[in-house]
Amino acid sequence: MGTISKPDANPILLAVLNLVFAGGLGYFLMGQKKKAYITWGIILGVSIISCGFLSIIAVFAWVTAYDAYLLAQKLQSGQTIGENENGLSFLNAIFKD
Repeated sequence: MGTISKPDANPILLAVLNLVFAGGLGYFLMGQKKKAYITWGIILGVSIISCGFLSIIAVFAWVTAYDAYLLAQKLQSGQTIGENENGLSFLNAIFKD
């Protein structure tokens, strides 16, 4: 398990990227690649199961956007984060180290 240090992280940009690109691009650019792939898999699976029911996908995208925002704030302040660390504790059920 590695740590990520990225003091140039932009919390707003990473949150918007997670929101617009189905909850994963912000994670990917932040260095949380495994988390990005899992997020995209969840979005794809939910899309298939729900026949593209957008409200479920939108809620998940907003949650991941806020999570990316919190993590990017931590990075911007000079702290490090884990590869699968979460800013929202309930996401630990999905993304574990």
